[in-house]
Amino acid sequence: MKNKLFYITILCVTLVFGSCEPMFDNLEGDLTKMSADDMLSSEAGLQRLLAQLYNMVPMNAFATGDKNTMDATDTHGTAYGTGGVASLWDYTGMRDINAFIEAIENAFENGTITEQTYYELLGETHFVRGYVYFAMVRATGGVPIVTETLDDAYDGGENVELYIPRSTEKETWDFVMDELDLAIQYLPEERTSGVYRATKWSALGLKSRAALHAASVSKYWDEAPIQNTYKAVNLKLAYMEASYADDYYNQSIEASEALIQSGLFGLYEPEPGSVNEAKENYQDLFLERQDVEWIFGKSYQNGVSTNSNGFDEHNSPAQTTTAWQAGRYSVTLDMVDAYDDYDASFNHVSGKVQTRNDGLEDSYVSLPNMNFNSSVDYIAYDSPDEPFLNKDARFQASVLYPNAGFRNLTIRIQGGIIKTTGDFTFYADASETVNGVTYDTWGGMGGAYSGFALMDDQNAGNYYSTGFGIRKFLDPVQVQEYSQNPWYDIRYAEVLLNYCEATVENGGGYGDIALAKTYLNQIRRRAYFLDEIEPTIENVLHERRVEFAFENQLSYTLHRRRAFFNKSRDVDQTNAGIRHALVPVVDLQSGSPKYIFVRTNYYFDDTDKLASQYSVEYKEYYISVDNYINNEITPNPSQE
Repeated sequence: MKNKLFYITILCVTLVFGSCEPMFDNLEGDLTKMSADDMLSSEAGLQRLLAQLYNMVPMNAFATGDKNTMDATDTHGTAYGTGGVASLWDYTGMRDINAFIEAIENAFENGTITEQTYYELLGETHFVRGYVYFAMVRATGGVPIVTETLDDAYDGGENVELYIPRSTEKETWDFVMDELDLAIQYLPEERTSGVYRATKWSALGLKSRAALHAASVSKYWDEAPIQNTYKAVNLKLAYMEASYADDYYNQSIEASEALIQSGLFGLYEPEPGSVNEAKENYQDLFLERQDVEWIFGKSYQNGVSTNSNGFDEHNSPAQTTTAWQAGRYSVTLDMVDAYDDYDASFNHVSGKVQTRNDGLEDSYVSLPNMNFNSSVDYIAYDSPDEPFLNKDARFQASVLYPNAGFRNLTIRIQGGIIKTTGDFTFYADASETVNGVTYDTWGGMGGAYSGFALMDDQNAGNYYSTGFGIRKFLDPVQVQEYSQNPWYDIRYAEVLLNYCEATVENGGGYGDIALAKTYLNQIRRRAYFLDEIEPTIENVLHERRVEFAFENQLSYTLHRRRAFFNKSRDVDQTNAGIRHALVPVVDLQSGSPKYIFVRTNYYFDDTDKLASQYSVEYKEYYISVDNYINNEITPNPSQE
């Protein structure tokens, strides 16, 4: 098989009006009536074409990749995910990028645009091309590197073929670094208009991320090794080695350091005076663009369907919306346990939810309506929210938990009742009246509720099936059909943590470990943790997990570190790779309501309602190559 890419495209100028237009404030003329020649011969036309290139940036705004991890799940019916990340193989779009570079070169030579405008547009184009190649290499490994339109090689004949081979994975990563270096060189430091367009700092932030990804894949490739009998591995198209890691870690540190030392950015509201203030600040961060922390992202501010998303409507709790299949994002108990608690001095302590007086918190019930053991000494709480009141402010702002206050309602999430007789019911209607008050399975006491109902109905939606829902990104006042809050693709806290992780991972040989400690604890201080922790890799990864919960980062972190559960490694570990739920239960046996919490295996995805593992095969770290037979290109191991 030839190791080449079949590459034939035609120049296609399209006008797509939508999500990128807010980036470009001062476009002149009626661009909807411009011809292709007009678009290429005026600065306003070129700006509009550039806006369409921005549409190619694969930032996955408001995507739900975290539901393919241990942190969350679809409320009903979605199977466990794989170790792969979002696929991208876009050479039609790449041709448009390369054609745009040629167009602005011609425009500069013809005097249509100034030298300053030319280099700014060139910087933006390198940023977009670098981002697209970053998305391709992290998913696929080495890909063909195409930097020309190749029109001279196409004569219009029916049998014209042009094949370009895949570069090695390392060559592709190096190309990404080179593209971002050019973007850093050419992009302006600030925007007085088009404030959502990339700047020098956007390119530095992206390089901080991309170099860390390349370094991690290099260092941890052997954690999920693939035999070199596969052609793509033998040719190093799907292969990295540990010797590459330090250079990429250093590049991540340098990019992070340049951005941090600029003094132009910081954490939003870095020193709150209380846990509640920290919660409010963290919530506000995602409702409006906070420039101090904003590095790159996307606007949704016009609030129309062509420039919006349904995240708010589809993830609001059932009590606050009549939308079909709302409440789709169920947060796992595993994620809830990961958030620390505060002690009396606002130092961190383990936040694992305490449910039993015997301390056996690693014991789970696979199907509570059949296997609940009433002889277990469960902790009896006075209210359904009591176990969660001392948790990390970021938990309070990001997760809807039993009896949480939200949109002037008490969010009822309950899945069981134990009657005065000791009879119990889970996941089905049951009620009892005690002292004139009627209690039911769902905690709604005859009213509305948001959890555990209709567990076997994949089309029912609406009801959380783990005991928790997402709060982060949701409007705190009312359901938004078209979300208008912005998407932070890159924010300052990530750059701080990239610096910390890269510095720790290369043994402090490059980067300042004392600064890493400072940055790590600045992020924790914003959450009102007043103690300090050391910059170990465990602490850095923990902080990344809770700081960026549900921001679609965890799947990429697990992917680059080759840290998804794998059958061959984890099959003998108790509960390894099994997502869990927490079922609140009202217990009436004492004559007054108490609340116990039953740890369960996640109900709906458990095969035959039994424990099943979340696991991947090593080959799945490399996504399949599109149309590799017709393109006569080497496929990835999963395709051999």
